[in-house]
Amino acid sequence: MGVSFREESFVVIELGSHTTRALMNTSDVNFSERKVIRTRCGQLKPVEENEHEGSEAGSKMQATAAVDDGEPVINGEPAEKDDGSGDVIKDTEDNSYVFGSALEAADPSTIERAVDFIDGEVVDWDMLSAFLRYVVTKEFSIKISDNGSPVLFSVPPLWPKTDLENLAQIAFEHLNAPAILVTEQPLMAVYGNGAMTGLVIDIGHATTTVTPIIDSCVLTSSVQISSIGGQAVTQNLLQQLQSDAGVVRQNLLVRVKESGLCKLGAPGNALETVEFKDGDKTYTLPTRILHSAPQVLLTPSSEGSTPLTTMIRQAVLGSEIDKRPLLWDSIHLVGGSSRFPGLQEHLERELEATVLPASNIFANSQTREIKFVPIPDYFNGWRNMGYRASLLGASITAKIALNDSKHNITRTEYNENGPSIVHTKSY
Repeated sequence: MGVSFREESFVVIELGSHTTRALMNTSDVNFSERKVIRTRCGQLKPVEENEHEGSEAGSKMQATAAVDDGEPVINGEPAEKDDGSGDVIKDTEDNSYVFGSALEAADPSTIERAVDFIDGEVVDWDMLSAFLRYVVTKEFSIKISDNGSPVLFSVPPLWPKTDLENLAQIAFEHLNAPAILVTEQPLMAVYGNGAMTGLVIDIGHATTTVTPIIDSCVLTSSVQISSIGGQAVTQNLLQQLQSDAGVVRQNLLVRVKESGLCKLGAPGNALETVEFKDGDKTYTLPTRILHSAPQVLLTPSSEGSTPLTTMIRQAVLGSEIDKRPLLWDSIHLVGGSSRFPGLQEHLERELEATVLPASNIFANSQTREIKFVPIPDYFNGWRNMGYRASLLGASITAKIALNDSKHNITRTEYNENGPSIVHTKSY
């Protein structure tokens, strides 16, 4: 019989290009505290480059580099422990990287570069390793040398096998995790909405993916991916408002985009305006521009980009003909950039006009309804958070699978088989 872990110690980490979401303790998924961390890393300049500021200031920066809200990333004194495999597990932190609010508050002159280290795929594994240590040690106060928390990682679809192996290596060799499970976010979204079959439309910061799932099986050959996401909406706003010098700051445009003023299906009068308050300043913005900005998600202007409804139809057509009605009856709209008011209604209208048959006489394989599935009402702690269904599904899966030897991968199994063991188990 395998080792049993307490649900209070379970950790769930959902990796995203812009934002990583994590939680600990799946004993009651309605009340698990959810962490939101920007998936961005600041690499500090070497101390010698700041010697003109004085050695004392440079030493202070190195000592406080990985500090968030005034507290060190690693709690307690540096420690070492042998995990039984001959490797020494250290609690010391690499102070050359900084994350979270510490990165936002850092003096720009001390930062060598700031990198979004996940852009669809991981672009810097050292940064991801340091970032995951930060999440585990700072956000959840877990001591690396005595880590008793199994981890479920939820990753974007179609990650290469080598990337999954690298993630497993980081989990066991850098985080000292006792057990892990790696899952795909679209499958977790379907689970979060209480289904096993569905079409997942995930609109993220940098990409949009459409993933068909039949009986808990991801149809990888039919997954559709576009490089259009929430970032494109921000750029669209920037281009349309660039004539107004007071409204071209990137961080302001992001707040405008997330305020709910950008709506689909509301054309807006050419002369109509709305006021937006940002701190002690008030900006007057044309509603015509606000309402047209999210349209780029549906009909991208860039050459070679596929309209969203076309991606959806192509994903469904990749499944067997008798399974297609099941997908149309179970659509899951998720992702941080899926929250624009009117987006779901707009998609429903377009799909009903192009997919549903004109006749009332149906064949068995014909679609009768276009249905978007929400998070079930009994998950009251996730009310109005349908865009985060994948994190809920990952939490539920962790609760079920992290203590099940048929699904989890233990440190012993990793030591015996190496990183490739990650391909042998799933849920």
